[in-house]
Amino acid sequence: MKVVVLGASGAIGRLLVQQAAAQGHQVVAVARGAVDVGELKGVVVEQGSLADVAFLSRVIAGADVVLSGLGLRLKGLAPWNTPEVPDFLDKSTAAIVTAMKTVGVRRAVVVSSSGIGDSASLLPGFFKLFIAASAMRHVWPALNRMEEAWSKSGLDVTFVRPTGLSDGPATGKIVEPTKLVGQAQIARADVAAFMLQEAVRPDVRRAVVVTTTGAG
Repeated sequence: MKVVVLGASGAIGRLLVQQAAAQGHQVVAVARGAVDVGELKGVVVEQGSLADVAFLSRVIAGADVVLSGLGLRLKGLAPWNTPEVPDFLDKSTAAIVTAMKTVGVRRAVVVSSSGIGDSASLLPGFFKLFIAASAMRHVWPALNRMEEAWSKSGLDVTFVRPTGLSDGPATGKIVEPTKLVGQAQIARADVAAFMLQEAVRPDVRRAVVVTTTGAG
């Protein structure tokens, strides 16, 4: 399978590249900055603007699936912090959708977050207060707009909505909760593994919340 990973220099993006290559997929690793793929086989690195439709059309052409690990960069969660590029997801999503339609690639799996869209009801009250009082209050509206733009595209997209992210190896203990309690977390490596699983499913699910801990 030919897999295009957008945001390949990010925490989840790097794991997507590594895991997809380990599974024997042909991987195109796309990022704004440099991407270090080490000794990985079958990986092509493409560097350019993720708001450039012409660039994206070229790197996405012929793909079986586009995996997006894109998000907004924050210097910290303190309430005075704001995203480095506030409209990054708005511009990149519009360009990615246009590029995919241009080259005829329909399948995408996109990382989002628990609490976005109709999963807001799953969040415990204390976490909603945390979002409102921290820099995350800038991220949530952007993620909602991102999902809305993808949903209106008519493409076959699945949103993977993880709970709190942690580092470390994949546990394989992924849960799709109907309620979240306490400190819900999941390793980024598990999120990447789940995204690849969704990419090869015969059916397309619209959105899935995933966690390892905190499932009610």
